[in-house]
This record gives sequence, structure tokens and C-alpha cells, in this order.
Amino acid sequence: MTDDHVAGRLTGQLNEVLKAVPDPQRGLPEPVFDFALKITPMVNVDLLVRDGEGRSLLAWREDDWGRGWHIPGSIIRVDEPVARRIAACAEAELTATVEADGAPLAMTEFRTARGHFFSLLFLCRLTGPIRNTALLTQSPPRPGALAWHRGVPDRLYPAHTVYEAWLSGSELPPGPVFRFTL
Repeated sequence: MTDDHVAGRLTGQLNEVLKAVPDPQRGLPEPVFDFALKITPMVNVDLLVRDGEGRSLLAWREDDWGRGWHIPGSIIRVDEPVARRIAACAEAELTATVEADGAPLAMTEFRTARGHFFSLLFLCRLTGPIRNTALLTQSPPRPGALAWHRGVPDRLYPAHTVYEAWLSGSELPPGPVFRFTL
């Protein structure tokens, strides 16, 4: 098979995939998302939601890559402003609205079994109530449960150990921090 023939077949197959994704801003079908994770890095927002008492609002997560309390986060969609993704993440994971401080506190590169990510950590505060208060009363926690934590929780989601400095309750590092895997 010639390179031109392979490229032609691939183009046709990819056009079929595009037809199955009518609006990528609404997310991708799971098989397309899994494929995208295998071929390109993803950029996501992570929301460090703090209250006036210095506590952090974390969500319980259980998946193939671990289980524990994690900082809510979400992958930025194509052509989507970061502010819109922050708002959508807060709505989806916290059932609340947030306000983010301007620039991210940190950008961290993650290379995991799941994929390659660049995570932008934003300091946020709630601007309205958590509408689904049942998420706050789950014990033991189930996926999606929310809880306020002072410091680093005992069961922190494995990939989020890089955020321990921000969760520890100590003073936040000045200026943005960039951490890359070499």
C-alpha cells in the first residue's frame, strides 16, 4: 500500500469520526476521547476552591487510576475560553458557581497511564451555594461526594499529591509555579 493510499483511507476514516462529533464543545464520545488521549496532550483546569477559613473543597473520585479526594478539574474544549471551562467545571462537579483569581497558581505537566496533561491550577472561591447539598453528606464518600478539608486529606487522589503544598494550609507560593516532567 502506498503512503498516498494510506493517507486517503485515513482521511476518510477520520471524516467519519468527525461526523460522530457534531459539537466538540459539548465533549467527545468516550471512544474518541480515549483515542485523543493516546495521540495528544490535553489541557485542563483544576479548581482549588478555598473558603474564608482556609479549607479546600474537594471531590471524591474513584476510577481506573485511583481513588481519593481530588481537586475538581475538567478538560478545556476546543475553542473554549478558560473562564467558561472553569464555570462549567464548577457547575458539573460542585453544583455551584465560583470566581477564579486571574492567573493560574501553577501549571503542572502530568504523564500518567491515562494520558499526558497540562493542568492549570486556579485559586477559586464559591460565589453561590452548593445546590446539591446531598453531595456534602455522603459517608463513606461515593464518587462525586464533596467535603471541605483543612490541610491534606488522608486519602488524596494519587495524581493530586503534586498539590499538597497548596492543600497543606501553609501560605501559597508567590507567583505561578510551572512543573514539567523531563
